[in-house]
Amino acid sequence: MNRTNRPYPLLLIWITFSISFAESQEKSYSWISSPARAQLERDPTLIPRGKGFLFVPTMSSPLNEPRYRIFRDNSEVAEANPGTGLLLNPGHYEVFIGSGSIAQMMSRTVEVKDGMTTLVKPFWAGLVINVIDQNRSSINESYELYWQDQQENYGVGFGIEEERGEAVKTWLLPPGVYTVLNVGDNLSTTRKFSVRLQPGELIQRNIVVNSNNSEFIGFFPPTLQGMLVQGMTTNWKTSWQLSGSSQFSTSQNTEAEDRHILSLSAQLFGRSTYNSARNFANIRLIFEEGFTGQQGDGVRKSIDKFDLRGTYIYRGFSERFGPYLRGELSTKLFAKIVRFEQPRTLFQIAGNNTGDTTKVFTNIDEYELSPALSPLEFRQGVGINAQLVRSLPVNLAMRIGLGASQNFVSDTYYLDENRQTIRSLETTTSIGLETLLVLDSRPSRFVSLDSELELLIPSLETNNWELSWENRCRILLSRYINLDLVVDLDRRKPLLRMQSEQQALLRFVYLL
Repeated sequence: MNRTNRPYPLLLIWITFSISFAESQEKSYSWISSPARAQLERDPTLIPRGKGFLFVPTMSSPLNEPRYRIFRDNSEVAEANPGTGLLLNPGHYEVFIGSGSIAQMMSRTVEVKDGMTTLVKPFWAGLVINVIDQNRSSINESYELYWQDQQENYGVGFGIEEERGEAVKTWLLPPGVYTVLNVGDNLSTTRKFSVRLQPGELIQRNIVVNSNNSEFIGFFPPTLQGMLVQGMTTNWKTSWQLSGSSQFSTSQNTEAEDRHILSLSAQLFGRSTYNSARNFANIRLIFEEGFTGQQGDGVRKSIDKFDLRGTYIYRGFSERFGPYLRGELSTKLFAKIVRFEQPRTLFQIAGNNTGDTTKVFTNIDEYELSPALSPLEFRQGVGINAQLVRSLPVNLAMRIGLGASQNFVSDTYYLDENRQTIRSLETTTSIGLETLLVLDSRPSRFVSLDSELELLIPSLETNNWELSWENRCRILLSRYINLDLVVDLDRRKPLLRMQSEQQALLRFVYLL
């Protein structure tokens, strides 16, 4: 009889231990990220003598969560992203973490010991809200978040645009009941949704929005497949976009000749982005072609652009400052031909500023200014990147460093303003100080603005400075139709004169 009863105490001990262990896991089963202990084990930080290590885990991703702040004696001593740790002097510290203002953040006193690691057990909760339409596509619609227990507004949240490589931000909040409603609505409205958050738990919810009137339709957890997809999300995000525009016009019985004009253009836009706590890489491809056909005048090239850019930024020293490396390849895939309404005589002049006439072409109505793949331009740069502004509606970065450009030409000419003289262009190389301003702004869901100003200074003579300023304003008219406003300014070698280009394109867009 005694032998029969012996296993039961052991079984009870094992059950008790299992329950206690499960409760200590901080509900990390709901996290997108790995459990806290696993994150800590992957941290390579070595603790020197006289220091202790403080580690705050992340529930989703370090870049998607607000930074935590460390105070001692009412003075801030450090801040970092969740999922990373800090080396601190031994002593007691106040850890502030959470979304919203400093007054809305949660705090906890922790002790940092010499040569030891302090793991902060989550006393907060996480909330991820993805805004989707009826077709289950992520959209950049806004909402307001209220802490129902305290009747406190935590601010405005946004959905994402997947084609821009964005990720859903994670709210870090005090445990309690939270209400989601349309921006501007009162808490008394019936069109609201609530969710309860427990300490150490990450909750994911989808808001379904009517794309026609922006009204909330539903609020529900993501499917198991959706949660698995989020859990397997890598740091790489890639998107492809195919767009096109067309124009057809015809005229009869007017004061001019009857004519028919057809214009077609297409653009392939690809972007691949790698984003981690310390590394950022971006590769962008723009391939755009356009042709115009007119009755009696054949087909002419109207748009010809191939641009491939790559940028790498290391953020290991600071979140806002770090070295960068960039490269760019630009060219035209088709020959550039100039046509004249009436046959004329062209004088070809050498490009060495001697003014010598090398050839004379008589009675011609067209001339090939450049063959395919000419000019072929390469640009490189290395230096320091500074994130001046980093917010939801506006991102502004400045880069300063050493830049270089090479322009390779072959049988390439440009037409003078008198349209009677052509001058040959030569291969050039420039090296000097470069500075860039990169602006990414999204003032509303329907409007986005991208601007990049680049200046290369090879010498103190301003006549040799090279400038490039690209501006893109996109207005979303519907899911598949955009209005693109383009304004570009260029002053580069081998042709050092200011050139401008303006376009207004109504594009039909398809996401690949």
